[in-house]
This record gives sequence, C-alpha cells and structure tokens, in this order.
Amino acid sequence: MQTRRRVISLATDVSASALKPSLTSVFKHSKARSSERTLVTKSSSKNVTTNIVKVKTISSTVTKDVKPKEVKPKAPEDNPRKKMPLCVPSYAQKALEHLCAVDQALAPIISRHPYMIHADHDTNYFRVLSRTILGQQIHWKAARSIIFKFVSNYFPAVTLELLDSGDKTFPTPEQVLATSMGELRLCGLSERKASYLQDLARHFVEGKITFTDQAMLQAMTDEEIASQLLCVRGIGQWTVDMFMMTSLERLDVLPTLDLGVRRGMERHFASHYKKGVWVAVKEKEVSEFILEEKVENDNGVATTIKKVVVKKKSAAKGKGKAKSGEMSCDDMERMAEHWRPYRSIASWYMWRTADAVDVITAPI
Repeated sequence: MQTRRRVISLATDVSASALKPSLTSVFKHSKARSSERTLVTKSSSKNVTTNIVKVKTISSTVTKDVKPKEVKPKAPEDNPRKKMPLCVPSYAQKALEHLCAVDQALAPIISRHPYMIHADHDTNYFRVLSRTILGQQIHWKAARSIIFKFVSNYFPAVTLELLDSGDKTFPTPEQVLATSMGELRLCGLSERKASYLQDLARHFVEGKITFTDQAMLQAMTDEEIASQLLCVRGIGQWTVDMFMMTSLERLDVLPTLDLGVRRGMERHFASHYKKGVWVAVKEKEVSEFILEEKVENDNGVATTIKKVVVKKKSAAKGKGKAKSGEMSCDDMERMAEHWRPYRSIASWYMWRTADAVDVITAPI
C-alpha cells in the first residue's frame, strides 16, 4: 500500500512539473490565438461594414431604377356655358351675304365657322348684369363658385349642378338691396363688387333702368341703353357692348375696347396698314365729281364748261398706338364702317380670326 501511494504522488509531482512549461506555452499560444482572433474579427468587421455599404448602395440604386406609378392627368373641365344649345338666328343669312359682299376677305372664315348663338336668351336683365359683375376679372371657375355661394345664400336648396344646367334661380333687386355688406362679403364677394351689386339693384328698384320688358327695349336706341347702364358703378363700355350683343341681340355693335376684336381686326386688315396709317376700304376708292367753270370768250360771252375731276381720298393718319401697328378705337371705327349694319356679327368673326394666333376665347 505504501509503495503504491508513493508512485501515485510521484506521478502527480511529475505531471505537475511536466505541466508547468506546457501551461505557459499554452497561455502564450492562447494569447497569440486571441490576438489573431481579434485581428480576424476586426478585419471581418471591416468586411462586414463594407458589405453593408455595398448592400446599401445596391439597394439605393435599385430604388432609383424603380419607376413611380404614372398618374394620369385629369381632363380639363369645360365652361358649362359652352355646353348650352346653339342655334342659327333668322337674320344670319342676310347678314352674312352683306358682309361677304362688302368685305370679300371675310368669306373664307365665314365658310369655316357658321354663325351661331345661344338658343336660350335670359330676359331677366338684372340677373344677366349681376352675373357679369360677379365674374369680372376672375377665372370662370372662381366666378361659378362665387355665383353659387351668392344664390345659395337666398335659396339654400339650389345646387351647383342645377346652376350649371342653366337654372334661372336668382334673387330679386329688392332682396339684394336689403342684404347687408357683411352678408355679401361672406358669399365671397369683394367689398367693391358688393357695392357694385347693390348699386345695380338700387337702379332697378328706383326705376333708373327702364328696359324691363321687350316692348320698352325695342323702342330704345343703343345710345339710350348705354346711357342708363353706364350710370351704374362697375359697368363700363365693354360690359355694355357685350350685354347689347349677347342678351339684346343688337346687330350693329362694335366693341372697340375688346382685345380679341382688336387683334382680329389687326390681322384681318394687315394689308391696309402702311407707313403708320390704317387705310380704310372706302378711303382707297376714288371719287368723281363735276366741276363747273365759267369761261369768257373773245366776244365777252360767258360759257360754262363742265369737267369731270377724279380725286383719290386721303386716308386719316393713325393715332396713338396705331403707329406701332396697333389699332386705336378710332381706327377700328373707321375700318369697320363698311360692315354696318352688322358690325356685331363681323366682330364675332374677328374673335375667330384672333383665336388662331392669340388664343383669345370669344365671350359669345
């Protein structure tokens, strides 16, 4: 038993002494391995980060290559007025024959555009003039919104679709005159337009505007109608001309303040503009007159000699902006003189002439 114990103890001592150097070597080895591992992990972490960066760049390029969904543009909304039914008036044939006879240059555009007007004429002139004031100097969509708010203030049951379809619902002049300025402002009207509208209502209520029925209207001249309307605040000569051409169907109105008519006439009469002067059609014609002279012969007897003198009429010089190729109001009056008594219809064709170049939409 004793020998056995000594062998075991010797074995343990030997193993301990033998293990000492191996443990230090193992420790050094493990330390070196750990340093290698740290190096590996650092390098691998770099690789990982670079890989992540690469993945990010790849993903970013992929997202850039993906095309966004195409959004189809909405079709532009048309003015409801353009959808109203049109008709050819009874006087159209006679008027067009006259215009083609006095101005042959109108024949091509007349053949391309048949003359047509709105079939349904509004005879409530307070409503017509009020809507004109509400729509001054703004887009037709904004005007439609304001008119709807204004009408629905008096008639809550009315809808926008109903007004677009041509419904005639509208307040009376007495109702508008009794409405406060603050209430009109809540309908979207500016302070100026609200005052214009109340002034128009006051003229109708007080009887200053007398053309309330067709019989009285037929008896009035264009000048008489214009003199009554021009007294209303917010109504100028252009509004009067448009009102007489569209609502009253006056056939001999020339809207000299309308840009579309002016541009159309400048294009139509382009060949008549020379050296800063617009030469009218009649001014280019020659005139003949007889000149009588009394001549005494040698015997003292007086005899009358008739001579036919041919003289060319001189053209009036252009005024204002006419020198730069633009017509003044006086120039437009002179150039359109031969269109009488159908200057309204000729103006309708001047809008069509201007549309091709200046993209000016005719108001009628």
